[in-house]
Amino acid sequence: MTDEQASPRVDSEARVHPDAELGSGVTVAMGAIVEAGVVLGQGSEIGPNAILYSGTVVGDEVKVGPGAVLGGTPQDLKFDGGPSGVVIGNRTVVREYVTIHRCAAPGANTIVGSDCLLMATSHVAHECILGDGVILANGVMMAGHATVDDGAFLSGYVVVHQFARIGRLAMVSGASTVRQDIIPFCVADGHPARPRGLNVVGIRRAGMSPERLRDLKRAYRVLFGHEGTLDRRLTELSEDSQEGVSEVSELVEFVRASNRGIARPSRRPR
Repeated sequence: MTDEQASPRVDSEARVHPDAELGSGVTVAMGAIVEAGVVLGQGSEIGPNAILYSGTVVGDEVKVGPGAVLGGTPQDLKFDGGPSGVVIGNRTVVREYVTIHRCAAPGANTIVGSDCLLMATSHVAHECILGDGVILANGVMMAGHATVDDGAFLSGYVVVHQFARIGRLAMVSGASTVRQDIIPFCVADGHPARPRGLNVVGIRRAGMSPERLRDLKRAYRVLFGHEGTLDRRLTELSEDSQEGVSEVSELVEFVRASNRGIARPSRRPR
């Protein structure tokens, strides 16, 4: 790489504060604004008219689309103006007019993991946490303190309630409303969103073996189809997880850790 290629390239009509930190190979397009204290990892691309406010830290090879706004003030009446930020992992793509707000709590960060795709006009509110490989389709709206675990897919115009959590490799169908936690590995749909079965396509794409998929299918039937209390069903699944079924253990831990309660199917699975 030549010195010219390694040096950041900033359009003459962009505004980059001298106290911003730009890694090698960064490009900042026309009309973009990068405030003091922003950190841009090497090879990152900031599109036209994007705004990156102070406290925003962007990883390597991140692409920020036109008009995106990162690190904006949280939409929380309790916010007192204290310092906080947004942290975005490597290779994440943030498309046109996405908004990601910094935390309302001082010293905290809204977090977007690595290898994520945030499609046009999606919104990530204050204190949200997105894991690695998360996809938010167009118009997804995440309220404050919501969490999306690794590899989950939220289809277009999904709305996520404050403090709700969506589990690993879950998929939420378009225009659904997430009010309670969505368990890992499932497909959820509706108003409110409810599990409709396992996300078999996503599970297979993630490289899970047929044997582990079979174990998850049984776990889903036990969790939502067996008689008895939820605690009794979780105990039954815990016995399975002690035999080395890590995904079943993950499912049990997710349910037990839920603060809002888990969304449940409208019908028992067969």
